[in-house]
Amino acid sequence: MVSYDSEVTYKLRDLNDWRFPGTSLAVLGFPVRHSVSPAMHNAAIADLAAKDSQFSDWRYFRFEVEPEKLPQALPQFFEKGFFGLNLTVPHKEIAFDLITSIDAAAVEIGAVNTLKRGPDGYHGYNTDGYGLFKGIEEDLPASLAGSDIAILGAGGAARATAVQALQSDCQSLCIVNRSADRLENLLSYIQPIAREKGIPIKGFNPQDTGLEFADHTLIINATSLGLNSSDPLPIPEERLPQTAALYDMIYNPRITKLMRTVSDRGGRSANGLSMLVYQGVRALEIWSDRKIDPRTMKQAANSALATKA
Repeated sequence: MVSYDSEVTYKLRDLNDWRFPGTSLAVLGFPVRHSVSPAMHNAAIADLAAKDSQFSDWRYFRFEVEPEKLPQALPQFFEKGFFGLNLTVPHKEIAFDLITSIDAAAVEIGAVNTLKRGPDGYHGYNTDGYGLFKGIEEDLPASLAGSDIAILGAGGAARATAVQALQSDCQSLCIVNRSADRLENLLSYIQPIAREKGIPIKGFNPQDTGLEFADHTLIINATSLGLNSSDPLPIPEERLPQTAALYDMIYNPRITKLMRTVSDRGGRSANGLSMLVYQGVRALEIWSDRKIDPRTMKQAANSALATKA
């Protein structure tokens, strides 16, 4: 009998003979070997199963899927009966045009990170905005509402962040990005929402001489700069206000160079582990129709990260 290990990183070819006897869930990414989502979700599923036996056969797995193979992969996961899927980089925007239906909030973002099986295909959601909102509220603590917000980056994570900030009625929004094309694309994308809300938005290159932030600006790092110790800061140190609050979406390492810089200048900082936890909480709630305790997921994520250190 074939055994299925939630700590293994499976490949798309493993789907050919997939016969897991219970309810399969998975995270898809490239790369995805570093993901602690299986540990988080399986811990929460164990809690669910202790209260309700219908969840006793649920398991969450990890699959490495190349982006160019996602169009063929999603129908395969559906055929093999996978009930729920999480999508991480770089699949969130690719999947947007590949699924049966999409939640209204995800349509506004233009990306999906959570799929739930329906009769004819997958329905897409985006739980990143919720995870960001809860993470900032819990760890800094701060609120998107009424804040001057600066987002570093203009990729998929930055887009979800910008939409969430505008929907939460921020005071103002500034996007900082090195690529002029990506910056302009993001500003154009969010302009209708900003105009409807009456919220001023602007964009800068990190090196622009006119770049400056208001005191107490909430800065959100949505770039990958900081994953490696040799990475430069995503923004020059002298541009950082001394009263800044920083939420860095990176959670491994737990303290990035940018976080240390902000703290050394007298500001507050937090990493992105809470965002990971809360987007996962919301995803499992969508699949299970049950309330999920975030403490279980957070403890499991911390334990998994400790083993990878």
